[in-house]
Amino acid sequence: MMDVAVALRRYSFLGPEFLTWLWFVTENEPQVIEKAAGEPVTITVGNRIVAEKRRRDSVERIAIRGDEAQMEEGLMALKKGALVTDVNLELELGDSQWRFSIKGETMTFSAMRTPATGPVHSEDEIEGAVLEKAALIEKPLQIMEKIFFAFIKARMDDSWNNTRRAVRKWLEA
Repeated sequence: MMDVAVALRRYSFLGPEFLTWLWFVTENEPQVIEKAAGEPVTITVGNRIVAEKRRRDSVERIAIRGDEAQMEEGLMALKKGALVTDVNLELELGDSQWRFSIKGETMTFSAMRTPATGPVHSEDEIEGAVLEKAALIEKPLQIMEKIFFAFIKARMDDSWNNTRRAVRKWLEA
């Protein structure tokens, strides 16, 4: 059995590759997201993205923040060989919207904002409100897991080189 630390180091490239692919797919092939999720969902890059280019002895990092963030800098970093290591995403499903960040190296979620829940007027309603909030937190996690599995399947497919060429073409456009 592989030690967890060894596995984390060995496969740590998958998270940043996934986030980079996700940015590409959200901009160019949104139907891939819907197909993977199995429901009509829209994902867009939010107001923060971090890209890193790792070398043996250094890390070149660019962070773009703000509601009016210009993503050209991030695209330029990707063009130079960087990968997305941290991204803020917006997920829409029907009338509901979530915002959250994903860190690529560990695939951890943070800063999640769920759709608003109804007010709690009595003690009897607290349990229902907690269950509703838990379900609202679970929903984007389930969707992102399905999308990640679609990425892994695509990454292992013989057509992955076609995807890499499409990403390069997107970066150069």
